[in-house]
Amino acid sequence: MIFKIMPGLQQLTQYKHENLVGDVTAGLIVAFLLLPQSMAYATIAGVPLSIGLVAATFPLIIYSLFGNSKYLSVGPVSVVSLLAFSGISSIVQPHSSQFMGLMIVLALLVGVVQIIMGLIRFGSIFDYVSPALISGFTSAIAIIIALNQIKSIIGVKLPSYHNFFYYLIEIANHIPKANIFSVGIGLGSLFILLVLKKKFTVSPGPFIVLIASIIIVDYFNLHKKGVDIIGEIPQELPSMSMHTTTFDTILLLVPIALMIGFISFIESYAIGKTLANKKNEELNPNQELIGLGLANVTSSFVGAIPVAGAISRSAVNYQSGAKSNLSLLITAIFMLLSIIYLTPLFYHLPKAALAAIIIIAVSNLINFKNFIIYLKYKSTDAAIYLATFIATLLIDIFIGLVIGICLSLLVTWIKKKSP
Repeated sequence: MIFKIMPGLQQLTQYKHENLVGDVTAGLIVAFLLLPQSMAYATIAGVPLSIGLVAATFPLIIYSLFGNSKYLSVGPVSVVSLLAFSGISSIVQPHSSQFMGLMIVLALLVGVVQIIMGLIRFGSIFDYVSPALISGFTSAIAIIIALNQIKSIIGVKLPSYHNFFYYLIEIANHIPKANIFSVGIGLGSLFILLVLKKKFTVSPGPFIVLIASIIIVDYFNLHKKGVDIIGEIPQELPSMSMHTTTFDTILLLVPIALMIGFISFIESYAIGKTLANKKNEELNPNQELIGLGLANVTSSFVGAIPVAGAISRSAVNYQSGAKSNLSLLITAIFMLLSIIYLTPLFYHLPKAALAAIIIIAVSNLINFKNFIIYLKYKSTDAAIYLATFIATLLIDIFIGLVIGICLSLLVTWIKKKSP
């Protein structure tokens, strides 16, 4: 019975020692990728970097025990971080004390939503959602995230993103005020990341940029010449805590939690299922919902942000030789050690370098090739992609997602009714 509830624990009890080298190697490689990403995605979510690091530890441990994917790297991801930031920013002022409290409550609600969906066997809905919805939505989200990083690249303050064209005009107006050193670090980081991405299957680019930019800023005292740096990161683990809020505020958070719970499951399950199929393994979508839900509840308890399975990190975990969920535990343990011992080393990390890492990471989510394929062979999917993409980019993130879901379900219903 315990193994049915905790399939990850069953994997560990039946562990084959010959898999140890592959799991350790993959676990460490993913940790080096997760280290800069967890800080970068905390920036997107509008929370302190230490919160992103914490979200990459305990939730991953819990998922590795309750989830049934051997490869799914659960933690901070770009899409969920932006959805959480946008949702809570519509209720309270970003970066305020209330903002962080609501972020923690949101993680709890996302977890509860996913656990309930798993218990009522909602996972089968995956069969009725068009891949075009996810492709169009994530492509638009990736562009929005990348645009939001331009301010760190050029070293200026910009208003919050509300509209694609308005934001482009704001960027153009602020370019004359750009800090030349920030621009140099940002463009240099982008160049290194692009070059190494082409040369290596598993790119060491993010980690190299992390270390090199810290050394350059510290050596040349660029933080005294206008380059924005991360500063001090708390060198401690959080205490377990719960945050209270009013019932009315919870009602405002519920629609946001539903959307994050749904979209994060779809993305997580898509990559988890793809990797499982490569090994002819089964992946239970409802157990995945429960595993992700418990990971989010855990993230809330430790005072962190909503989490999900990351496409890029999960693929790297698989490609690096992971054989079981032990690789996930090794990644989490390394992240815990980093919080305790390594955070002082990040003091001089320039925000421009972190922005470059984010831009390259989310660029993998922009998929216009799918739209071309849909145009040629599946016009209904092309319509779903285009409507979701345009609405998300030009109107609102949540409106774009709702439009995409409604169109996807409508197309499925029409197909079933057709003779």
